[in-house]
Amino acid sequence: MSEKSALLDQLDNLPKIRHFDAFPKTQPLYHQRSSRGGVWTVVVSAVIFLLFCSELSNYLYKEHAYEFFVDSKVGDDMQINVDMTVAMQCHYLTIDVRDAVGDRLHVSEQEFKKDGTTFEIGHAGRLDSLPMKDLRRLKEYGSKRFAKTSHLVKDGPACRIYGSMLVKKVTGNLHITTLGHGYWSLEHTNHARGCLAYNPVAPTAIPVMNLSHVVHEFSFGPYFPNLAQPLESSVETTAEHFAVFQYFVSVVPTIYIDHRGRSLQTNQYSVTDYARVVEHNRGVPGIFIKYDIEPMTMIVRERASSLLNFLVRLASTVGGVWVCSGFAYRVTNRVGTVVKKVRDGADREVDPYEYAGGYGNASATRYAPSGSGIPNMFRTASGKIINAASSVGTGISGGRVHRKTESMQQKIMSEEGRAW
Repeated sequence: MSEKSALLDQLDNLPKIRHFDAFPKTQPLYHQRSSRGGVWTVVVSAVIFLLFCSELSNYLYKEHAYEFFVDSKVGDDMQINVDMTVAMQCHYLTIDVRDAVGDRLHVSEQEFKKDGTTFEIGHAGRLDSLPMKDLRRLKEYGSKRFAKTSHLVKDGPACRIYGSMLVKKVTGNLHITTLGHGYWSLEHTNHARGCLAYNPVAPTAIPVMNLSHVVHEFSFGPYFPNLAQPLESSVETTAEHFAVFQYFVSVVPTIYIDHRGRSLQTNQYSVTDYARVVEHNRGVPGIFIKYDIEPMTMIVRERASSLLNFLVRLASTVGGVWVCSGFAYRVTNRVGTVVKKVRDGADREVDPYEYAGGYGNASATRYAPSGSGIPNMFRTASGKIINAASSVGTGISGGRVHRKTESMQQKIMSEEGRAW
């Protein structure tokens, strides 16, 4: 440690190197602290902290750039993920998919499963009042896994329908209907108002036909961050038997590219819903989801800055604010000091004897005694009397009287010279 200090002392003693010092030092004796400077430091520190948090947020949470181009891919398949609960027993519900080509796909138990459960709204809300969800997990194509049914009840009053299936990448319609309504079936769901089914959960009867439902998930393809899936956590309820719920979905093919260059092809969508009640033999009750593929593809690129770029931006931000704030404080402090001096100089009355003392003869004169009978006179130390008119000149400047007294030695010498 001593060798290092000696080396620094030797370098400091070199006169040529000392001229290149860009960081001049000030002795602590000349430092002055004030309350105004303390308040200014607190304010600047708060601003720097906010800017630091902003830069850190931009570094941790990546930015996204969006591009669009015409979709040139034809004949691709698309994955549909469904997880919803309908307020009917699973026995009376059927699931079908029909595309624009005319193919009808009857969904099997291997693709969409049905579990008996209870109808609970939970944290779901109406579609028109739900905010968009921002955070999603990144999953690969075909690796969708659904959670187990929380309240599994055999032949329960509600049915949870969940699963994934591949469909053609064309306009299609996924619909959930009841037996005997919409498609021919040997069994017909009784929709009379007095018809009730047994509820194994509670000793009460429930209506056989009720298409109230909660959508836990409805998506196309795998997840990616900031995915727009507006149907998720939405709920629609009704007390009518012949209710029709229609959803018109516009699917936008999306390619997500992260900051490492890895890409994921998926989809997001927008939706418009419509609900109505139909009369018997004048409509088909059910839940209909019509999806249409947009002829364009969106590319979402994730932008992330490096650690070096983050440190450079942070240093420039903090240093710039600190230097500018210091310069502004010095300017305001200098202006305040000048204004204060001007005010103090204007308000202060000048004593002629104090002013004369500045010339080295503050005690040379005294007022003459009042009993001497000589008004407006000054008496010198040698006993000579000087007319005040020749000693004191008065003037008016700016509404204030300013008294100026010449040097008393000069006055004495001039008076004695005249007498000589």
